[in-house]
Amino acid sequence: MNKGVVVRNDGLQLLVEAAQDYCIFLLDVDGAIACWNPGVQRVMGYASQEVIGKDVAILYSPEASAIGWPAEELLHAKEEGRFEREGWRMRKDGTRFWANVVTTATVDEYGILTGFGTVTRDLTERCQLDDLERSSQRMPEFLAMLAHELRNPLAPMRNAVTLLQLEPAPSTIVKSGRDMIDRQLSHLTRLVDELLEVGRLTTGKITLQTEQLDYAEIVAKCVEAQRSVLEGRHHRLKVDVPQCRVWVLADAMRVTQVLQNLLTNAAQFTPEGGDIRLAVWVDGDQLYTSVADTGVGMSSESLDSIFTLFSQVKGATNRQSGLGIGLTLAKSLVELHGGTVHASSAGLGLGSTFTFVLPGAQQVARQDAFEAKKFVLVCDDNRDSADSLSEVLRMLGFQVFTAYDGAGAERAVRGNQPCAAFLDLSMPDTTGYELLKRLAVVPGAEGMRSFAVTGYGSDADKQRSKAAGFTDHLTKPVELDRLRQALADANLV
Repeated sequence: MNKGVVVRNDGLQLLVEAAQDYCIFLLDVDGAIACWNPGVQRVMGYASQEVIGKDVAILYSPEASAIGWPAEELLHAKEEGRFEREGWRMRKDGTRFWANVVTTATVDEYGILTGFGTVTRDLTERCQLDDLERSSQRMPEFLAMLAHELRNPLAPMRNAVTLLQLEPAPSTIVKSGRDMIDRQLSHLTRLVDELLEVGRLTTGKITLQTEQLDYAEIVAKCVEAQRSVLEGRHHRLKVDVPQCRVWVLADAMRVTQVLQNLLTNAAQFTPEGGDIRLAVWVDGDQLYTSVADTGVGMSSESLDSIFTLFSQVKGATNRQSGLGIGLTLAKSLVELHGGTVHASSAGLGLGSTFTFVLPGAQQVARQDAFEAKKFVLVCDDNRDSADSLSEVLRMLGFQVFTAYDGAGAERAVRGNQPCAAFLDLSMPDTTGYELLKRLAVVPGAEGMRSFAVTGYGSDADKQRSKAAGFTDHLTKPVELDRLRQALADANLV
């Protein structure tokens, strides 16, 4: 007796006609098409009269027919009662689709083979999704491997640049070439770092180390880190921060990364001499930060995809725009904090604004005597000197803003009401004497103590700094006991 399904022809015909989402057709015992449902015509494109009576092989690819798949499937179905396979099938127009085909032998009440019923499902979309999923799973691994491989040649290149920077008297041509390589190497290193970060992000390897942050200090550090880029392109930067102190529960490194990415993006897409505005405000317990520029702007189409990985602004002519990773990282890091990011633009050529929101903000009035007493400014063009003195002051309990030029010092003082400023007297862009005059008229600097920090320590030098209005004169290197004494004499400890 033949294996198979016993079905009355009239019942099977009703089933075949009713199904719309599947390709169902009946074959006679020789494999010729006897009838089929509308689903077959919709998927394969044939009208009934074009295939009825023809061998089912017409629906297979030439390769499958050549190796005998149609006959093999019918033979297996006849012997086993059922046969299932996935493979390519052909439409009338010659296009192919990936199909799951189940062929079942049909028999009468005596077990005699009467033909075959075939159900075909179009799996092309599912296969494409499976391929996409596999690709997305491999992408982070590829990015991490690529980034690590790129670091190997970057290391000796950086060492070579360092050697050139140590050359005592390079020629003008060598110095220009060295500085160009240094800038481009820094840019490439940043791109590699972004590749590593996106790999960590997509594999869930980034965890936040949250703490209460003085947000104004984060802003000051980010602005200072971007100073050379902004000045190199002659951008005018305006910073608006609240008069009160703002605390937020966040990961300092990650929030810094977000803000620096937005500032970098603004600098890259704003022509030389353009304006960039960084604004911070608080609404309830939500901390808002926006970076607006007068750059190339974006179309509505670009706005819809700007935070997508590897997305580029259409219409932008800037060839240093990067890999399209920075904004994706910024958005993801903000969302890890429970916040949101939004981009807006009036159109191409009309600038852009990026705004991110962090929850858990708290404002503290700066009139609080203890808080005001804790904030000091350190300004020195020698970064090692500025950073080391800043660390000492932090260990003594102060909140410290560090600047490396006069403009940075003015930005840090504006609206922060510092109790003291430690100013180097000899800087490339200004003198400590001139800077003290400029700071004296900045709102928030009233009553600020000022300390001259210099390598010159003669009596005449001390008299000059006193005449200029400095509270005290500290000679480099500043001894800890001398620093403590100066703070105590100024009633700061």
